[in-house]
Amino acid sequence: MKDIKCVINYDFPSSLEDYVHRIGRTGRAGAKGTAYTFFTHANAKFARDLIKILQDAGQVVSPALSALVRSAGSGQFGN
Repeated sequence: MKDIKCVINYDFPSSLEDYVHRIGRTGRAGAKGTAYTFFTHANAKFARDLIKILQDAGQVVSPALSALVRSAGSGQFGN
């Protein structure tokens, strides 16, 4: 598929590799696009690695996602 401008993930993928693959559809061959992903407490086990992926790509990390990592680190979520 070419010229995809927006990707919406209603469910977070079961792996970070799948996440990167899905959102990558907006950036083929130097194109730019936007990806939205619904992320809930059920996905907390991916939060820390997701932040690293976003930072490495120069993307803005949502304060809510950062707070989720801090909460997970305090043992609030059983991983």
